[in-house]
Amino acid sequence: MNRLFCFSLIMLAFFLLPCSLVVGQQAGCTDPLATNFDALAMTNDGSCKYLPVIHDPALAFELPLVVNETSGLGYFRNKIWTFNDSQGDAVLFAFDTLSGKMLQTMRVRNATNVDWEEVTLDDNYLYIGDFGNNNGTRKDLCIYRIRLDQIPDQKDGAVDAEKISFSYPDQTSFLWDKQHNFDCEAFVALNNQLYLFTKNRGDQHSKLYRLNNSPGMQKAELITSFDTRGLITGASLNRQDKEIVLTGYVMKVWTPFVWILFDYDGDDFFSGNKRRIDFLNLTTVQTEGVCYTTGKNLMISAEQTSTFSARVFRFSTARWTEHLSQLSKKRNLRKTFITIDDSTDAADRLRIILNRAPVGAARIDISEPSGKLLKSSAVVVPDENEFGVEIDISTLEPGKYLVSLIYGKKIVSQDFVK
Repeated sequence: MNRLFCFSLIMLAFFLLPCSLVVGQQAGCTDPLATNFDALAMTNDGSCKYLPVIHDPALAFELPLVVNETSGLGYFRNKIWTFNDSQGDAVLFAFDTLSGKMLQTMRVRNATNVDWEEVTLDDNYLYIGDFGNNNGTRKDLCIYRIRLDQIPDQKDGAVDAEKISFSYPDQTSFLWDKQHNFDCEAFVALNNQLYLFTKNRGDQHSKLYRLNNSPGMQKAELITSFDTRGLITGASLNRQDKEIVLTGYVMKVWTPFVWILFDYDGDDFFSGNKRRIDFLNLTTVQTEGVCYTTGKNLMISAEQTSTFSARVFRFSTARWTEHLSQLSKKRNLRKTFITIDDSTDAADRLRIILNRAPVGAARIDISEPSGKLLKSSAVVVPDENEFGVEIDISTLEPGKYLVSLIYGKKIVSQDFVK
């Protein structure tokens, strides 16, 4: 083999190598517990599929007859709060999470319990959803907002509430109909917004709507929907772990289930992983409320039926989601992000920010989408913290380009437009 031929092979390998080493933001199923797990995926596209799971939640305690129609469930000051649904008193009851002993009652003076179905909280308010709409005829759907600092610490008491009234943008008929898609028994609060999950008897799906948490009349915004294969009756949000649990039961069969929503994008809660856990051994059980207590631990309430007393169960999502918290941390340590700084004038200079970049020598290339190299600059990353660098792009024509960080044998790229 002559020297010229050897040199040609080396040069060919040199030019082909970067292409095979590009580390892009490949999307796919990122959960190792899924049947279609993609080990190369760095971002979750919501495609994960799972084998069926049957689980028996532990009984926590039975509820007294005063709340035999327990509906929503909320957690505040180390107590769970619940109430009776349609035509009950406008009163919330607080219980000890260990013994089930009733600790407090709180009356809402200026509210009426037309069909209270859910309670949720954020950092400032407790919200009560009076939006039960079994027959599809209601035009007075509302949510009551109560300041947390107005709720008595220990003793019984009474509070006043502000009222958020709303309607669905896609409901045009208000005729009596049991098989409609405009009932709701579940919602959560996040970033001054309220997110409603409907209970659709018509198609067994759940629609996700968004409202502002400010008092007054609003029209809900429809975000998306998901085939929940059952009736959704409760929801709870774990902001720290970024996961939501929906509870409900299968229509006519009356077997309860939960959906665990996690690794989703923004407030599109159905865009990430959706894992269903069935409680098939609990027959004729009408689960109604759910709330996170500490960590990934939850409590689920069930109202009284002809064969079952009202009670509360314990449940945890840890066995199905805890592993992803650790994987996410490791994955983030491996990822290097390139951010274009929009605050600078990109006409002549491009400022990029390297987040969690590897320490040491690296190279920044600018190329055309076709791969043709236009500029190359050597950089030294001083530490793992955010590091910014500016590159002269005054000679580039207006258009779309690719900026790449090359370190070791890896390349991470980001598009930008001049």
